[in-house]
Amino acid sequence: MTATTHHPGNTDAEHLLGTIGEAMTSRVVALAADLPADVAVRRLEHAGVSGAPVVKAGRVIGVVTVRDLLTPAAVASPAVTSGPFLRHEQLVARYRVADLMTTEPVVAGADWPLARAGMAMDEAGINRLPVVDAAGRPVGILTRDDLISALARRLRASLRHEEPARSARRPVMMPD
Repeated sequence: MTATTHHPGNTDAEHLLGTIGEAMTSRVVALAADLPADVAVRRLEHAGVSGAPVVKAGRVIGVVTVRDLLTPAAVASPAVTSGPFLRHEQLVARYRVADLMTTEPVVAGADWPLARAGMAMDEAGINRLPVVDAAGRPVGILTRDDLISALARRLRASLRHEEPARSARRPVMMPD
């Protein structure tokens, strides 16, 4: 598990954006490492998410996406048939989530500045960041969509606060 370092001093950007806990989705779809890949795909699709943290003994040990889970079927599908139809479910069912997940995931704490999460996601090239407690248990997930929404909310709020100040500074037109 890779944790991004957190520096206690907040910059202006960090203060403006707030914390991961304010932006994350607290309803986490977590998948067991020993879950069959076909079951995992159905759970992710049912939840309407494209990826999730993988847990073992309650702790985050990896991250997996629908794409990760379906890759074995996509690779093997041209050659494997069952009757007249390709049997992707059978191909995927051979695997467990642990076989297909990304190990050593980048994780963060809910109290970390959102700006640092954005930088960590960008540097690692990831679209989701599991949020864990001190014991490594999932308490939320921060997606790129969550990050963008939080940024937009904060910027809108900041602009609303600036508008009255801007209008007060407009030059007064004097009659001729």
